[in-house]
Amino acid sequence: MSDLMKYGIAVAPNNVVNTLLTGWMNAWFVNVKDPKYRLRDRMVGLHNTVDSALGEYTEQLKGELSKLRKSIPQPTRENPYPPLDGLEAVKDLEQYIRHVEAIRTKVLSASVPPDEYVFHGSSQNERLLSDLLAVDGELVSAMQTMTPETIDVIDDILRRRELLLRSFVTD
Repeated sequence: MSDLMKYGIAVAPNNVVNTLLTGWMNAWFVNVKDPKYRLRDRMVGLHNTVDSALGEYTEQLKGELSKLRKSIPQPTRENPYPPLDGLEAVKDLEQYIRHVEAIRTKVLSASVPPDEYVFHGSSQNERLLSDLLAVDGELVSAMQTMTPETIDVIDDILRRRELLLRSFVTD
């Protein structure tokens, strides 16, 4: 017998208070296996996958940049200046790599609404997450081929995604 029972205090009372607490617990915790409550997790996973793909692409571009730098002829006494077209190609590729890295940063820092938008929100919140997930799907579809034009399309999709989220927050 515990010390509390000695004073007539029930350790685990079975009364209205427990029923209310159980009701609150059920109201706050949600079945996370339900697909609509996994939208946020899928969004985060998708962003991590896109980041990984862009990281591999960046590494490939850096390898190409290294090859390009090695292919530029070394200056000699007869020709002390390297070819300008080679230097321009290196500069353009470096700028493109920086652009891809900036897009990668945008993908990782893309806003993902908190769980409360679905757990305790309205159907409008659920629709927002579905719309954001659809835009993320467009992002993955655009990444099927990696070209400078694709990177610009990805940038536009990310911009549109951010506007969608901002329009919801400001409403």
